[in-house]
Amino acid sequence: MTIENAIVREKRACPLCGSWDKRDLPRYHNPEWNCVSCRSCSMVYLDEAPVYEELSVNLGWTKQVVKEKKRREKKMPMLLWLDKKTRWRLHIAIDDSWDYIGERVRSGRVLDVGCGHGRLGPEQFTPYGIEIEKHAAAIAHEAMAKRGGRVVHAPALEGLKEFSDEYFDGIIMRSFLEHEAKPREVLEQCYKKLKKGGVVYVKVPNFGTFNRLVMGVNWCGFRFPDHLNYFDVGRMRKLAEACNYKFQLKNIYSRMINDNMHCFLTRS
Repeated sequence: MTIENAIVREKRACPLCGSWDKRDLPRYHNPEWNCVSCRSCSMVYLDEAPVYEELSVNLGWTKQVVKEKKRREKKMPMLLWLDKKTRWRLHIAIDDSWDYIGERVRSGRVLDVGCGHGRLGPEQFTPYGIEIEKHAAAIAHEAMAKRGGRVVHAPALEGLKEFSDEYFDGIIMRSFLEHEAKPREVLEQCYKKLKKGGVVYVKVPNFGTFNRLVMGVNWCGFRFPDHLNYFDVGRMRKLAEACNYKFQLKNIYSRMINDNMHCFLTRS
């Protein structure tokens, strides 16, 4: 039995529309994890997800990112070389979550969902975080507590429920939503926790990029099994609007050549 087969997992319906009707995507096949497309709404996702306990200890982001780097260096050195030589495409727009949230939020409480080891941001913000990886959460909490905030060690949906409604001025989801087994439920809960006019900044891999068509399963946005959801602009917009947000794509002009999508979701 491989390590991946030993991971405790659970079946998933489409994270966007809830349908169980799906079709396989052979081009993006992985021996251990099945990438599928919803027949109802065309959302691309993994039809199984590791349970949250696995993400807390065995499949934490800080471990998986190192594992993926080694895999890519071993399996596709020439493609990796080409990818590195064209990384300029990722920086056509700014790529900093605090700069982005600062465009819409001048000061106040800002929550970083999936905060990792903690990104504190400018002094005008009181930083809060939610982090499922136990060790990373402890490090982030120590740093954020010094600025008057705190970090909750929990899955995002549970962690959000620990805060009062209309508590936050802004929320950051930088490289998070692709990992979340229940993205719609999390965004719905974020809506409750935001003040009116508050903004969620979202950065996710852009499934609609031209680079994904070229690279296939070796595209940098694929990472099995911790990337569970693959959004293009249409599916991200549909999810945001289903949760009552106003959707705005930030990197409009670079979206076809940028492996990342940057957008604002505003609470009315």
